[in-house]
Amino acid sequence: MGNNDVSRNSAMETPLLLQDTVDGAVDYKGRPVNRYNSGGWRSAWFIIGVEAAERSAYYGIGGNLITYLTGPLGQPVATAAANVNAWIGTGSLLPLLGAFIADSYLGRYRAILVASLIYILVRFSLCRFLFRYRK
Repeated sequence: MGNNDVSRNSAMETPLLLQDTVDGAVDYKGRPVNRYNSGGWRSAWFIIGVEAAERSAYYGIGGNLITYLTGPLGQPVATAAANVNAWIGTGSLLPLLGAFIADSYLGRYRAILVASLIYILVRFSLCRFLFRYRK
């Protein structure tokens, strides 16, 4: 019996697939996380849905923004292009700020929930503002 037999026996006693909890992870109530009832596709569908809505809104606005800035707002084409570039750059860099806040303060799922609520509130307030003042 060598050293390999001892490591084989300890590995066979607690296989990874039979452990019910994730080591060091707790849920929002402080209970140990059950591997089979948390995360997975149930959480992923929420994230996929939020990301699909965000991409749809981003490209929907981006496609019409030059037309809106040059038409109803009367900006010159160069100014409108600079504003669209600033909007695209801001939209591309804000995830870095969100990642910092999520990692440092809120946590992964709470950050997604807070960002989703802010996103929905801004969209509804923007729609309400635009419908109130349209001609």
